[in-house]
Amino acid sequence: MAANNDSPRRWNADVAASVDFYNRWFLDAAPATFRAMRADAQQTVRAALAATDNLRRIAAAVLTDEPAIISTLRMATAPPIAVDRLIGLAQVPGAMVKRMEKDDALPNSAERRRAEREP
Repeated sequence: MAANNDSPRRWNADVAASVDFYNRWFLDAAPATFRAMRADAQQTVRAALAATDNLRRIAAAVLTDEPAIISTLRMATAPPIAVDRLIGLAQVPGAMVKRMEKDDALPNSAERRRAEREP
């Protein structure tokens, strides 16, 4: 027999108080969090559009200079491309795409090749 399963009504008031507490917290905290996340997303999308000339210039050099825009480019497709599908379609190592998205950086070998090309 599960613990406290013999008298579940005993916990109804506690559960209701917990739900009310969470709802109050959510209504107080969520609007500010959503506004901040939306502002971050807008900034990221604006940067991606600027870097790609409003999606008219999507090239390896752009991704090399701005690795983090890859997530915005994934979301700009219809339907959005999942990370794993992008990895398969592009036939690149998964670590490369994940590092570009999360760390805004290229893997070390790609970074070395970029540095060698620059004067």
